[in-house]
Amino acid sequence: MLLLAAALLTLAPQTPASAPPAEAAWLDPDRSEPPLTRYRTFSSRAAGGEVSYLIYLPHDYDTAPARRYPVVYWLHGVGGSQRGGATFVVHLDAAIRSGDTPPRIAVLVNGLRDSRYFDSHDGRRPVETVLIQDLLPHIDKTYRTVPRREARAVEGFSMGGFGAARLLFKYPDLFGAASIIAGALLDTDSVATTMHPELFGKNFGSSKPYFHAGSPWVLAYQNAAAVRGRTRVRIGVGALDHLYERNLTFHEMLQRLGIDSEFFSVPGVAHNQRQFYEKLGPAAFRFYRP
Repeated sequence: MLLLAAALLTLAPQTPASAPPAEAAWLDPDRSEPPLTRYRTFSSRAAGGEVSYLIYLPHDYDTAPARRYPVVYWLHGVGGSQRGGATFVVHLDAAIRSGDTPPRIAVLVNGLRDSRYFDSHDGRRPVETVLIQDLLPHIDKTYRTVPRREARAVEGFSMGGFGAARLLFKYPDLFGAASIIAGALLDTDSVATTMHPELFGKNFGSSKPYFHAGSPWVLAYQNAAAVRGRTRVRIGVGALDHLYERNLTFHEMLQRLGIDSEFFSVPGVAHNQRQFYEKLGPAAFRFYRP
């Protein structure tokens, strides 16, 4: 065992502890395909080139050529990548096969590790525009989707939960449902102090007004009438998660705005995506029933 461990250490790339992480890219250099997913790219005008994503197609997609499917866009957390949706896909597939949720396509989005699903202030990382103006049309053109807001959902964990909230409230005519999982729901008062200074500058140009204009807290107030009564919202968070209070407070704000939202917590779970989906099992996907 000791010899094996030594060999593995020898083979592993040695990166100095002080080396900064590589900048996230529009394309996954490994082109890796977690179980049940396929690596794909599309041409993005906003990004000026090819952008990658992972696609999950239900088990009957190839054998039911006349069938069209709803779509859920899954947004990864900070420091992650599109591959972070692997756990989500495995449990979604199990729920579909067990009949706990209808078949649907899942798109695992490339959010460039730490974008907060904003276009960066300097315009160099237009993640939001790539997703809304390029990826959504590509998916509807390439796969047998049901290309209507009622059949299009967005779900995300942590930073992805923040992204799901802001995209739903900014584009209420594109998404009919949002699932906010342990959302890192920063508000304008906390964004500068909660984020590292380099990330605050990188994403928002160190500008609170820029963040404020795209904050889900602000967008929910601005577009409440466009969401109220026609959009499904749920907020789930681990009972031991350090973000529990932020998620509960966001839910309470939506209630005051007259926006129906489901709130639930998962006992014994902290800020851990894998544990969240494993603990809930198929119940995590009953939200997507008609």
